[in-house]
Amino acid sequence: MRLSVFVLTLGQVFLAGVAGSAPAEPIRVELNAMENADGRCRVSFVIENKSEAAVETLRLDLALFNRSGIVQRRVATDMGPVRAAKTIVKTFTLDGACEEIGSVLVNEVAACTPADPNVCLDRLAPSSRIEQVRFYK
Repeated sequence: MRLSVFVLTLGQVFLAGVAGSAPAEPIRVELNAMENADGRCRVSFVIENKSEAAVETLRLDLALFNRSGIVQRRVATDMGPVRAAKTIVKTFTLDGACEEIGSVLVNEVAACTPADPNVCLDRLAPSSRIEQVRFYK
């Protein structure tokens, strides 16, 4: 009887510790700027890692939609590495004019280390400074 009370109490303490533990800090990815350059669209993202652990690899599978909501293309982008407690800027060049892009979907986290891609997808907090372009997951 004493053993079962001890195990029950130990289980309650463990569950309280897990429930009370702080969630992982989000990985903020902001679509910050878009500009046409040489017939292509230069897209800049601001990536913010407020956690105490580095994100060595962060590869996102993005789906780009036109202004009518039709998928135009998919792009794989390397957003990492991002050191712990660090903010960085990544810039990519895409074919076509920026005005063609209506929204960007984080379709999947293709790679994320040291964490599981699903954990990184859960932590991902996308946002957009571009009024005409929605960036979401």
